[in-house]
Amino acid sequence: MDEFGTHGNRFPNIVIIFNPRAGSTTAEYLSAVTDILREHSDDVRVAPTEHPGHATALAAELAAGAERADLVVSIGGDGTLRDVVAGLVGGGTAAPPPLAVLPGGTANSNYRSLWDDVPWWQSLHAVLAGEAEHRRLDLARLAEPDRLVVLGLSTGLFADATARARSSPIAGRPRYQQAIAESLRTYRPYPGRVLVDGTVVQSGRTILANVGGGRHRAGVLNVLPRSIRDDGLLDVCVLDPDTPAETALELMRTGGHLDSAGSTYARGRSVTLERLDGLPLHFEHDGEVVPTERGSITVDVLPRALHVLASPKRTGG
Repeated sequence: MDEFGTHGNRFPNIVIIFNPRAGSTTAEYLSAVTDILREHSDDVRVAPTEHPGHATALAAELAAGAERADLVVSIGGDGTLRDVVAGLVGGGTAAPPPLAVLPGGTANSNYRSLWDDVPWWQSLHAVLAGEAEHRRLDLARLAEPDRLVVLGLSTGLFADATARARSSPIAGRPRYQQAIAESLRTYRPYPGRVLVDGTVVQSGRTILANVGGGRHRAGVLNVLPRSIRDDGLLDVCVLDPDTPAETALELMRTGGHLDSAGSTYARGRSVTLERLDGLPLHFEHDGEVVPTERGSITVDVLPRALHVLASPKRTGG
C-alpha cells in the first residue's frame, strides 16, 4: 500500500456514483464505463443518485463506512461532483478513497481541469493502468452559508447566466454560452469590493468576480489561467466595465483578458466578495445558484483536501 492508501495500481472494489439526470449521462455511456472497469476489477458497483444530496451520503459511506471503496468514479455535472466530494472529504476518515472524475454534465469544467479535453475512455484507461497522477487538490469553503466549493465561485454576470442556463433546452457547453449571451443584453454591473487576505484588491463597478479553483468556467472560458489546483491558494479574477464585457469574455477563451483594462487578478488563502449598495450578493458555485440575503461572502482555502487521479501532463489547474 502506497502513501495514498491504494493497492499498487489495482482497485479491487470500485463504485460508480452517477447522476441519471445529468446533461450528457446516458445508459449507453454508463454501460461502456462499467464494461471497462469490469475488465480490471471483479467488484464494480453502480450507485445512481436519487435526489439532491444523495451523492454526498453515498460518498460518505464509501469513504468511511462498511461499504468502503478502493476507487470512487463520479459521473455527472459539476454539481454532482461537488456532492461526491463533500461526502468523501467529510466522510470521517483521514484517508478517503481516490476519486476518478468522468464527464457527464453540461460544461464538465472539473473534468477539463484534470484531463484537459482527453476523451473519457483514455482517462479511464490511464487510471486503471496506473498511468494517472495522484494529486491532492485544494478545495474551498464558504463560512456562511456553510458550503464546500470544488471548482469555483462567481458573482455578477456568471451567476446571472448560471441561473438562466437552468431553464435552457440546449445541451452541452452551448447552453452556458447562450445563457451568457442572453445575460449580456440586460446585465448591469454592481458596486462591489474584493478583499484578499484582508487587503482590498478591487473596489468599484463590477461585472463579475470569480474565485477558484479550476481555471475554466462554462468549459471554454479560461477565467483563472494562472490557477494551480494544489498550491494552497485561491485565485480570484475581477472584471470592471473599463473593458466591455463582450470583449473580456472573448479574451477569456485564451486567458488574454488579464492584459486588458479593468481586469484584477490576485491570489490568497481567504477571499471576501462584497456588494456595497445594500442589496444581496447573488452568486453561484460549481454550477449551482445559491439563494442568499447577504451582501458579502467569504471563501477560505482547504489545502490538499481531495485525493484525485489526473493526467500526468497537467501541471496547472
